Amino acid sequence: MQPAPAQASKAITIYVDGVQLKTDQPPAMIQGRVMLPLRAIFEALDARVHWDQKNQTVTGIKGDTTVELKIKSKVATINDQTVRLDVPAQILRGRTMVPVRFVSEALGQDVDWNSKEQIVMIKSDTPSNISISPVSNLSVRDVNDNGDGRDLEVSFSKSSTESYVDHYRVMVVKASKSFNLSSALKVSSSNYTVVSTSASNRTVTLSQNSRDVDGDYIRNDQPYVVYVLTKGKGSYSNVLSTSSSKITLTNLSAVTAVTNVKISDINDFGDGRDVSVSFTRPQSDNNISNYRVFIVKTKDANNFSLTNANNLSNYYYTTVDKTGSNDSTLTRTLSSSTRDISGDYIKNGVPYTAFVLSVSNTNLDSNKLSSASSSVTLNPNKVSTPVITQVDDVSDFGDGRDLRVSFNKVSDESIINSYRIFVVRADNYSNFTLTKANSLSNAYYTQVNKTGYNISQVLSTGARDTDGSLLQNGVNYRVFVMAIGNSQANNVLSSASNTITLFSNNVGAVSNLTANDVSDYNNGRDLSISFNKPMDESNINHYRILVVPTATYNNFSLADANSVSSNNYVTVNKSGKTTYEQVLSENARDVRGNYIKEGTNYRVYVLSVANGNSTGNNSLSASTSTITLSKNYNVQAVTNLTVADIDDKGDGRDLQVTFTKPSDESNVNHYRILVVPTAYYSNYNLTQANSSPYYFTESKGGSIVTTRTLEGIRDVRGNYITEGNSYRVYVLTVANGNSSNAYALSPASSAITLSKSKAVQAVSNVSVSDISDYGDGRDLQVSFTKPSDESNISSYRILVVPASKANGFDVNTAVKITNYTDLIKGLYSMRLGTGSRDIDGRLITNGDEYRVFILSIGTGNSKDMYTLSFPSPSITLVERTAPIAVENVTLSVHGEQINYSDIKISFNVKNAQNVTQYRVFMLPKDIADGFKLEDATSIQSFNNSTIINSNGLSNVSQELSIALDAFGTPLNSSTEYVAKILTVVNGSYTLSNSSNSVKLKANTDSINIDATLNSQLIE
Repeated sequence: MQPAPAQASKAITIYVDGVQLKTDQPPAMIQGRVMLPLRAIFEALDARVHWDQKNQTVTGIKGDTTVELKIKSKVATINDQTVRLDVPAQILRGRTMVPVRFVSEALGQDVDWNSKEQIVMIKSDTPSNISISPVSNLSVRDVNDNGDGRDLEVSFSKSSTESYVDHYRVMVVKASKSFNLSSALKVSSSNYTVVSTSASNRTVTLSQNSRDVDGDYIRNDQPYVVYVLTKGKGSYSNVLSTSSSKITLTNLSAVTAVTNVKISDINDFGDGRDVSVSFTRPQSDNNISNYRVFIVKTKDANNFSLTNANNLSNYYYTTVDKTGSNDSTLTRTLSSSTRDISGDYIKNGVPYTAFVLSVSNTNLDSNKLSSASSSVTLNPNKVSTPVITQVDDVSDFGDGRDLRVSFNKVSDESIINSYRIFVVRADNYSNFTLTKANSLSNAYYTQVNKTGYNISQVLSTGARDTDGSLLQNGVNYRVFVMAIGNSQANNVLSSASNTITLFSNNVGAVSNLTANDVSDYNNGRDLSISFNKPMDESNINHYRILVVPTATYNNFSLADANSVSSNNYVTVNKSGKTTYEQVLSENARDVRGNYIKEGTNYRVYVLSVANGNSTGNNSLSASTSTITLSKNYNVQAVTNLTVADIDDKGDGRDLQVTFTKPSDESNVNHYRILVVPTAYYSNYNLTQANSSPYYFTESKGGSIVTTRTLEGIRDVRGNYITEGNSYRVYVLTVANGNSSNAYALSPASSAITLSKSKAVQAVSNVSVSDISDYGDGRDLQVSFTKPSDESNISSYRILVVPASKANGFDVNTAVKITNYTDLIKGLYSMRLGTGSRDIDGRLITNGDEYRVFILSIGTGNSKDMYTLSFPSPSITLVERTAPIAVENVTLSVHGEQINYSDIKISFNVKNAQNVTQYRVFMLPKDIADGFKLEDATSIQSFNNSTIINSNGLSNVSQELSIALDAFGTPLNSSTEYVAKILTVVNGSYTLSNSSNSVKLKANTDSINIDATLNSQLIE
């Protein structure tokens, strides 16, 4: 039983250097000694304090003095020397209380006691005339390309008062964050880097696991500043440096990241099929093989880095191939089996963030991770789906007024705001999704307010389809209705209606009418017109293209079109084609009879002319946008220019040049390949290219050109191309005379130096898998993709590297390794043997984490004899079929039997080599049978269990270190408890049977045990 504090006639007051010490629990007098909460007295005396929950021991450190006290023990130590106490440290009302005089005098302070006034006076040894100086000359550099703290180098000059300094703390702060000394002193020890004092100035490179002061891993593309906190010895002051300059870590040799990453909830399956991720491709992605989409729980998004992304296997991401053009948007709906990066299936109720990795297809550039998307939480929709009951052609206006849409309202309209009607061209309706509907502006749908009844709506004259075209006759449409949810529900889209085509007695108007400036003749030949025919051409005789000067007509009408003279329009005869394209003639005129020319603003219309003599049945299209012909049809530079050393002739025949021609070559005459020695030209320009007599000519035509240059080719200075000289290549586009610019010069290629023999290429896509249960190399299968060119490769070596050594493993290290597995060309997958060893010579076995590299071995005439692959994902071989369990779970109570720590748990372990941890759950006996495996794995709070890490022990026996049962309720004396143990192994779980039951005795001292007991014991 712990002694209760005696009742004093007057409250005890404590002063340190004349200032009253405030505490959240008042001092107590026990057996004639003043006791105070330990954190209050230690920190008041500028001592660091550490609490060991398992051993119930508190340690205080000030300068060169270390004081250690154990709860309920009358023996303490000062610098490992044993001393005896009159009153031991003990726990009162959830706080650890220590004797004030002993602690103060042990730390070198003077203590006086005024028994009459109940006052303790402590005089500290804090220096009064010493001021610690901050570090100076603080600078930061980006020194590597790892995508984490290893890229950040910090340098600073030591404090001028370093003899009073205990250590320095390097703190990395997001540049947008305000930071001061008060902030610095609150930063957790895991979120800064400690630098010891020395006689010289300091330079330190941070580690892979370094974090900023918010606890987020240091990563690329985040602006930071750095501070250094100078920590004084003992009671000396602390001081914070000024900030460094701003730094943003980047990977200079990386491919380009995608942009505009968006994640959307588009369905209600409750899995990955609800998630759509879209992003914009880089403007140039020729050095990118594909993209990988990662789904990250939003709570973990700040810590997701390029290193994490590179190390994850395809189990944790979705691959998106390159499609469409550069700068286009790629969209991928995930599958039902998609998992987030922690291996959990995508599900409702969890906030997620998306990242996209650009995957390099070369050894020169590394991968690049995008910025995070916004967060989305998948939620099942509460809104029922509107049902379209009828779509009808009800009039003959030739526009939206002909279409009536009828649909049933949703069952509960209290959670929606309105409806939207979308009219979609039938040939594209299968691509119309909720995501597409949500993205459209109000010009592309008809808004309908809810009425409380089923709705029948006739559209307006200005109604458009989802492509932006006005509704018209002869086009097949399908209709969708979307219910717009309020704050309680998401939007929901109906199924498509039946197909409907509007018809009338009038002919249909053409659609998708466009006008383009295609040449520079300064007449009608510069103007190209394209349009789609109406769905029904049976009533049409021909079409008329009408070029209308905008300065004359504010509104060109059907009546105006019918009255234009036959000399002033272009006739297009009906042919049955879906799309008509017409470049006008040199003598083409506008509707007022003037020749078409540059510098005049025009709009173009097409008149559908009906069979017979009645102009009243003709139909006029909508106009094009305004077009002004001009002399701006410039030639364009080539793109994607690359160079390669492909032979060993020692002259221009070794040089291969590849480039993509412009998509429009109508004004191009030819191309000139110019080889420029880098030693003479730091910046080669268009003027120099125009005047050079030395070039290689490539004709126009085709798209991608690969040119092997010729023997005798010269550089732009007139010298023959030879080995050993560095060159850059440019391509000059030469116009044919019709363009406003005569030439266009490409950017330079990368530098190239021709040399004897080709470089050996590395393999790619190294993968590993655990395929058996022999417990040796036979369990490990290694596969990879061969290089595109194996002509100078003799064989390969498989190198199994302990994961702890993989980060620093390079080709120079690899070639010295004697423990490897040979692989001949033609064999790109191998199961290792029983005697296979890692690079350190140890047999491959279960339980060790490895990464695998492949070394390409060149032939005797290779430029580089060896090239090393990127590492495989990490793998740990396990005995997959072995049962994982614990046995003989036993609870016992000892000591005073009133505290949770008086309960001891014991159990025996089976197959502990594969176990990562055991979680102990305390359960009220009367409900323990209903506590199943799914209940244990669903409990996320680690305050409700205690973790025992496996060290390969055959049995465990230790005092309980948790004050709560599995449901978060404090353990108490009125409940009988049992324990169950959750075994965690390689992402799988097993749950033990219940232990025997125990019950605590009532605590007459009312010791407060709550969910934060472990931390409160040192407050």
